[in-house]
Amino acid sequence: MTRPCHRLAASSLLLAGSLLLAAGPLAAQFYGNGPQLSGEGFGKNKIQYRDFDWRVYRSPHFNVHYYMAEEAQLQKVVSYAESAYDQLSREFNFQIKDPVPLIFYSTHSAFEQNNIILNFIPEGVGAFASPVRFRMVLPIDLPDAELMELILHELTHIFQYHMLFQGSLAKAVTTTPPTWFMEGMASYMAKDETAREKMFLRDAVVNDRIPSVTQANFGGFFAYRFGHAVFDFIEERWGREGFLDFLYEIRNTIGSRVDRAVERAFKMEPEEFDIEFRRWLRRKYLPQLVETGEPGDFGRVFRAREGQPQQNLTAISPTASPSGDLVAALSVVGGDADIVLFDTENRRLLGNLTQGFSNEYQYLVAQELTLGRGMGRDIDFSPDGNTIATFVKREKGRSLLLVDVLNRSARDIIDMPDIEQPLAPTWSPDGRKVAFSGWRGGQFDIFLLDLETREITNLTNDAIFDGAPDFSPDGRSVTFLSVVGKGFRKVFRMDLDKPGQRFALTTGESNENDPVYSPDGKRVYFTSDRTGTDNIFSLDLATGELRQYTDVVTGAFMPTVLRERDGKERLVYTGFWKGSFDLYVTDVDEPVEAPQIVEIPPEPAQAADIEGFEPDIQVAIDDTNKERYGGYKFFLENAQSIVGVDTDQTVLGRVLLTFSDYLGDRRILAALSTVESFSNFDIIYADFSDRLQWQTHVFDRRAYYLRRDLVRPDDPRFADRERLAYQITGAIGSIVYPFSFYQRAEFGIGYVARKVNLPIQSFDPEDEDGIDFLEFQDDFPLVQGALVGDSTVFANWGPIAGRRWRLDVNYSADLSDGGTLSAGADLDVRQYIPVTRRSNIALRGFAGYATGNLPDPFYFGGLDTLRGTSFYSLSGDRAFFANMEYRFPLIDILATPFLAFQGIRGVIFFDVAGAWFSDFEEFDFYDSDEGRLVDALASYGYGFTVRFLGIDLNFDYATLTDFGDFESNETSFWIGYRF
Repeated sequence: MTRPCHRLAASSLLLAGSLLLAAGPLAAQFYGNGPQLSGEGFGKNKIQYRDFDWRVYRSPHFNVHYYMAEEAQLQKVVSYAESAYDQLSREFNFQIKDPVPLIFYSTHSAFEQNNIILNFIPEGVGAFASPVRFRMVLPIDLPDAELMELILHELTHIFQYHMLFQGSLAKAVTTTPPTWFMEGMASYMAKDETAREKMFLRDAVVNDRIPSVTQANFGGFFAYRFGHAVFDFIEERWGREGFLDFLYEIRNTIGSRVDRAVERAFKMEPEEFDIEFRRWLRRKYLPQLVETGEPGDFGRVFRAREGQPQQNLTAISPTASPSGDLVAALSVVGGDADIVLFDTENRRLLGNLTQGFSNEYQYLVAQELTLGRGMGRDIDFSPDGNTIATFVKREKGRSLLLVDVLNRSARDIIDMPDIEQPLAPTWSPDGRKVAFSGWRGGQFDIFLLDLETREITNLTNDAIFDGAPDFSPDGRSVTFLSVVGKGFRKVFRMDLDKPGQRFALTTGESNENDPVYSPDGKRVYFTSDRTGTDNIFSLDLATGELRQYTDVVTGAFMPTVLRERDGKERLVYTGFWKGSFDLYVTDVDEPVEAPQIVEIPPEPAQAADIEGFEPDIQVAIDDTNKERYGGYKFFLENAQSIVGVDTDQTVLGRVLLTFSDYLGDRRILAALSTVESFSNFDIIYADFSDRLQWQTHVFDRRAYYLRRDLVRPDDPRFADRERLAYQITGAIGSIVYPFSFYQRAEFGIGYVARKVNLPIQSFDPEDEDGIDFLEFQDDFPLVQGALVGDSTVFANWGPIAGRRWRLDVNYSADLSDGGTLSAGADLDVRQYIPVTRRSNIALRGFAGYATGNLPDPFYFGGLDTLRGTSFYSLSGDRAFFANMEYRFPLIDILATPFLAFQGIRGVIFFDVAGAWFSDFEEFDFYDSDEGRLVDALASYGYGFTVRFLGIDLNFDYATLTDFGDFESNETSFWIGYRF
């Protein structure tokens, strides 16, 4: 249970479904030849790209974990943390007894490599706090004031864990306050709301979309804003005492019942609280709507198709083509964040430039879609209009993607290994260079990339946080943003022939963003919150005339300039309304307010003279409090259990215990499972601290498979089948090396003892089959390896696109008789083909081959391998099966007063499979004369899956057939994920 926080993008659910366990527990593969290196053996690779040489600094209230490369940032982080603790301890009137583990990374790309959460961390998640050992984990690549807010936010969660759960991990797991309560309080205590973040609440208020405080089934970014507003209301109405009373009443109610806490803390019914809260919100924001307006009051909206609703694009970050007849933007109109083109005359969608899945990168870097709001725009047209520049997430960081507009394909991808977190690309007027912001050497600066030589030049190179560059039309200067004072973002200009000087274009206590030159270079258009919400302005660089073009209650931002053939200008901007981002176009002839004249400082501002942010407490670092991180104490990180029933009433159970050190780099995983009366255990020690991972695995696995009649009687599918037990006990040491985000190699050696029933030639003259199964017991060393590829794209219900494959090989020498005791290989390939945004076709093929003096057979059947058959009912040293499924949505949520069933999805399937022992039988797949399967089996049918309490409940109705005169119907229930 962790709390991911702060940078959540408004549409971050785009990526939520793609989180995969990078390094899962090693266990015997469900179907396959002998023990394997990993569970199902798939998943993309979470790679340690750098060597984190960890140290610990012990301050009065924190154990700060840092790595030596970022020791220069230690004093700042400790000062901010101690200042945050001092503030929160006074406001909560509470002291935390033990030091808080604070683990910080220099950048978000480094933070994504942490192993405390083994799942992949999308860029929309800025930090997290965990009730397990009360850890807070965060990157520090933020402006100083925002970093202070982030630390306050995460430290609030630590106070919550102590005050609500009283140090009990069991209570933290079983007590589940709503997301709005936990995240809203953290935002409220950190005072981290910007005008952009309040935009989501204003939109909900003026469009009457405010939920009840007792509603717990909503999350995402809006939960932060809603919760923050609730606590603002409580403080204004009942003061700080009311806030603390509500906190403790949440703690004292069983299951953190909000309704009871409201009744006890405020002596009013929840319905009455909702009414008062809504009335307070309306008084606060509805007058602004009357005085201002919605985005459509100031511009005409772009649409996807003729006749479709207006708000249906979710399009942001527009950029105009040089001719002015096209606008490119980032949109999720196709389901993923893509670059799309619009016709500016008709305001219609023309097409998608990056449609479809790509192995060349993970996703486009899109503010508000795949990450939170930062500085500037995300895409830019080249001066000739043929190429669009954007950044993409790729391997350990971001790369510059150049998109060919005419061919709708990637022209080039440029890696910049020395620059982290690059953002906001902009072309030089000659098309030879691209400017952007990025992190290097502990600071965010403006950089210039020469596209021909690939040389990168640092334009600003100072401690001030800079971003959002834009070239003047003559190419002589660049505008950009700098964060000054208490965290205000202001527009500056720098002449390229004098890179050490910067001129302030905007001043005062407001935040600007997205500066862009007019085509004639006389004005700069930008976003500003000087009216209380984000709106579009322009500044005349000669006269200081300030004009305002929108006045919306929600937000208008990211302007781009359309240059008409007659020289006139129009603006295209992003507006937010009714929960949707859309594009609007407006004229610039009539500003919404009378122009103002503002003073533009004539003298350059020296970087050393620009005021920075200072925390309340400055801590002097004492070298005696530094120590090397070590000891690697293990504690219980997680515990999970599951019980299932298979087709033939086979009972399956599993308990998984995970132990970890503070950094999650070293883990012990204990899996205890049962199959009917058979008990199994797997204990793994895994080290994920380097790119080359290593693991040791001790296991004892006992189960059964069903004996097959190897000489086929007339109706073999109804013959009695004997359960044959097998046991494999041993230890394996393995290494895993990821080649890339998508591919890896695995290699292991070990020693195994087995008891297994294998087929032999029968010497009983009365045995018509001539085949018997005898139990063999032996022990031997083994070598095994695997190649794995996984490019799967996930939605929140499962895999939706991409491919995954795994090739396993193993070898064991016969130390008694010489030669090969057992050797084998198996290949598993899965392909996912999207049909619509919420449905797809899933294909899987498996083939296995085993040989040797006593080869390990393959066992499979039941679940979703061959439906309509019993668990492990097919066996042999040759095996295959194939599955084809069409998966589609049925019901998104089915709620009862007590329980909610989510993600109810349907499936139509077809399976075919076969297995045989090559030394004792021939295998005929199909008899074309009779028109039926001979030794193979097939099944078809339908089913559905229900997501309940985080697990998938599967119900399948299968018809087993040979396409001839045989059919058998079977209904099954099982628990687990479909392939």
